[in-house]
Amino acid sequence: MKENDNILIEQFFQEAAQQQIEDNGFSERVMAAIGTPKRSVICAQRMWTLFCIMVALGAFIYLQGWTTLLSYAVTFLTYVEVFFRTLPTSFDASVLADTINVTPAFTILLSLVVLMILTIIGLTRWVSRWVL
Repeated sequence: MKENDNILIEQFFQEAAQQQIEDNGFSERVMAAIGTPKRSVICAQRMWTLFCIMVALGAFIYLQGWTTLLSYAVTFLTYVEVFFRTLPTSFDASVLADTINVTPAFTILLSLVVLMILTIIGLTRWVSRWVL
């Protein structure tokens, strides 16, 4: 019974696969239009990216983000100094966990700094491709 059903289903789909629907080249024209984005669209995307980066940089300058970065850098260096001063001669994981106490705000700020650095690297690669 199942074999007969499978044979009927395969026969139905074979007949459907052999049918041709006349579209007067419409599919080819659509695929050609989709295949290559226009230069103006690419330029608009790059300009939008540049605008967003400039707004973020302006907000960073307006809100004096460097003071926050500096205070977190000093805090981080203090934690590193305390860690190295209290480093035991034998390794104990519980001592290591108690020594480093990183706040969630510092973790978020460090993530944003790394993201900003990666964005700058990506932007320089983008500018070099766009200009050259």
